[in-house]
Amino acid sequence: MTDSAPAVATAAKRPSKARLVVMIVLGLAVMVGIFALLLPQASSYEEALEELKDFPAGWLVALVAAGVLNIGLYPLTVLVAVPGLGYWHGFVERQGGFVVSNVVPGGGAIAVGTQYGILARYGVGPSLAAAAVSADAIWTYLLTLGSPAVAVLLLVIEGRSAAAYTTTAVVGMLIVIVSVVAIAAILRSDGGARWVGRFAERLVAPVLRRLHRHVPDLPEALVAFRLRAHDLVAARWPALTVTNAVAQLTPFLVLVCALAGLGAIPDQVSLIETFAAYSIALILTSFPITPGGLGTVDAALVGLLSAFGAPGSVAVAADLVWRLVWFLPQLLVGAVALGVYALERRRHPQPASSP
Repeated sequence: MTDSAPAVATAAKRPSKARLVVMIVLGLAVMVGIFALLLPQASSYEEALEELKDFPAGWLVALVAAGVLNIGLYPLTVLVAVPGLGYWHGFVERQGGFVVSNVVPGGGAIAVGTQYGILARYGVGPSLAAAAVSADAIWTYLLTLGSPAVAVLLLVIEGRSAAAYTTTAVVGMLIVIVSVVAIAAILRSDGGARWVGRFAERLVAPVLRRLHRHVPDLPEALVAFRLRAHDLVAARWPALTVTNAVAQLTPFLVLVCALAGLGAIPDQVSLIETFAAYSIALILTSFPITPGGLGTVDAALVGLLSAFGAPGSVAVAADLVWRLVWFLPQLLVGAVALGVYALERRRHPQPASSP
């Protein structure tokens, strides 16, 4: 393994069992509390289920198609990052990362290690594997934080008041701008990477010391990241942007089909309002409290859809359908993919040849 691998391994270090149990218990408690106490205030589940009785067959087909499309297109991000990687290998890497990051609260770091290990198993070199996983995480982060700003701009163009969401949009866009400038500085030169690392270290070191945590050598870690990712990002940033945008928007397509089937689009909420509710609610996935944002994202989504004009029962019904068609199938598919991967490892202990 080359010197580029330790940074990924360190970043993906597993939490202690005790801490993991506490995180899971806390996440489940929050999730149960929201589904049991908060969402029923918008509408009873009986009323929400009543809304689903007359769901048109045509929109049901569209809903299923959107769910299948979501799962099928999800691996494209790693396929463009690693030329020659087979679809199945990319499928296992992406779906496996999805299930790990969404089962464990704050499981993103563990997912990074899982994805890196899968790529290495399939013969992808350490540097390219680390660059591909890192680029995927960065693009997801930038798109998640940037989407609310786009949504607010579209609301203003549509003539809707977006004052209540402007703060979220502005903060998100400022973070995106700062992040893009920092990434550009890192990729430009070793000196730029060290400067960003020293600046970031000054910000996080006091917090980590107060928490009695090890302060990583961020300047050298970012230099190592530059060595891994520079060529990949420079050559493939358009494809990375498009495929990550597709991965972000296919769950939105599922939500649109759910609301359209319930008769909410376009009479009760517009397509732009739906996108605003989706993108602002999805910000909560960046601050994971519960597994997969269950409960927290749902409460925000239902609240925003209701604020835009959807009846409470319709908003709750759309959220339930969205979770059942987007989240649950992808979670199950990811678990199956990890199971198949585990069997492959057991049957063939040696890694696959390099693509």
